[in-house]
Amino acid sequence: MVQNQQYDLVIIGGGPAGAAAALYAARAGLSAVILEQMTFGGEIVATDRLDNYPAFPDGIAGAEFGMLLQQQIENLNVPIHSVQVEKVSLTKETKEVITTAGVYAGKTVLIATGTEPNLLGVEGEIELRGHGVSYCATCDAAFFRGKAVAVVGGGNAALEETIFLARFAAKIYLIHRRDQFRGVKGLQEKVLSLPQVEVLWNTTVSKIEGEKKVSSLQIVREGQRGQLSVDGLFIYAGRKPNAAFLEDPVIKVDESGFIITNEKMETSLPGVYAAGDIRHKFLRQVVTAVSDGAVAATAAAQYIFS
Repeated sequence: MVQNQQYDLVIIGGGPAGAAAALYAARAGLSAVILEQMTFGGEIVATDRLDNYPAFPDGIAGAEFGMLLQQQIENLNVPIHSVQVEKVSLTKETKEVITTAGVYAGKTVLIATGTEPNLLGVEGEIELRGHGVSYCATCDAAFFRGKAVAVVGGGNAALEETIFLARFAAKIYLIHRRDQFRGVKGLQEKVLSLPQVEVLWNTTVSKIEGEKKVSSLQIVREGQRGQLSVDGLFIYAGRKPNAAFLEDPVIKVDESGFIITNEKMETSLPGVYAAGDIRHKFLRQVVTAVSDGAVAATAAAQYIFS
């Protein structure tokens, strides 16, 4: 169990935003701790390659990037605790983060817990999750080498993961409910150039079928029902903030539940900050998460020492 120790900054989330905040907190002389229930580095660890971060001209594997992040934080002697946050109390001068290992108290708190995938919400999705239903191609693509799979979505994530899947799958059905993609033009062109990709426009999935693993999909294409024989389904139906521990609506959020901040990453509560994908923002990328974390820690130091 955690001892009754108070930190200057309690960072919830060990992704790029949380890591950058820890770095800047240490440089500012703040005592900080990172709470992370999953693998340190966040979702980027499960990404095959990070190709759009400065100083890596040939890209870098997501897992390697995560290890380097952790090494840098450990070199700064910032503790990383593997715990699950259950709830928080943020309205008093001393903030409390209640976890499975005890209570962490902080003068300030940074919420950097990212997002989680939206469910498609059709029959068979929950039952076959992990048995052919996936939300991460870079995590599971190798299981479908030489097989037929489907991807649902039309944004950047769906297009990027389709490109990655093309290294493994023999056939990919890209299912999109509209008649054009929402992703950037470069990704669209790449996907449409892949010989094993067949785009099903104006199509939705109505049911995922299979006994112990995915075997087929029931689809509706331009009003007509049909069936696709596939071995796997990768779903990219958007993201939602990973903030189940925020039980009470004490922090101002947008209509989708993303935390609203100002340019200093300050939330509607004094001494409470948000950074990275959980924040209401225009662009959710590693580079913007790192920037958010740096700003948040600097603002927290200013708050403490002012």
